[in-house]
Amino acid sequence: MTAPDSFDWAAIRARLEESLRGAGAADPERDRAQLRARTAALARPSAPAQQAASGEGETLQALVFELGGARYALESAWVAHAAPLPPLTALPGLPTHVAGIAAYRGRVLAVLDLRPLLALPVTRLAEPTAMVVLQGEAMEFALQADAIAGVQQFARAALSDDLPGLGALRAGYLLGVAPDRTAILDGRRMLSDRTLAIHGQ
Repeated sequence: MTAPDSFDWAAIRARLEESLRGAGAADPERDRAQLRARTAALARPSAPAQQAASGEGETLQALVFELGGARYALESAWVAHAAPLPPLTALPGLPTHVAGIAAYRGRVLAVLDLRPLLALPVTRLAEPTAMVVLQGEAMEFALQADAIAGVQQFARAALSDDLPGLGALRAGYLLGVAPDRTAILDGRRMLSDRTLAIHGQ
């Protein structure tokens, strides 16, 4: 079987060369338009950058813990430690929100029960087994916890102030409520509230 000889190879080669010349022909105006479009695209901030600039994408990192069947969180900046709850010593005359004092790392630490602080009913679904130690410039104390859930990121824009049943008396301790119903506590405000300190701290 012989190869067909009906193809005009010279004509085909000429058309290819002409096509290549057309594709590579310089068009200054077209090139400038493409450069302008490319520059504009590169200069446009990405969605995360736009959110960060407007504050929409701002997040806070917080330690989440459980107490009395509810989830709470404290911004990591105010959390010094999360640890097993040491034996507590109850002292007469202390406010109801003070569960007791404990020896911890060579010092005496007040351990608070969050529920009286927030004017919430105290239910004993489980005995607290952990504590979250808060530390500021002038004050340090711990909060009881049933369990430590870990560190989580929360979008500030998604926080609301809606927490049914929260006592209005202590609502100022609340930074916001996440969509999953985690109550984010205001560690800065708690550590600056001198009414939470006990004698000797």
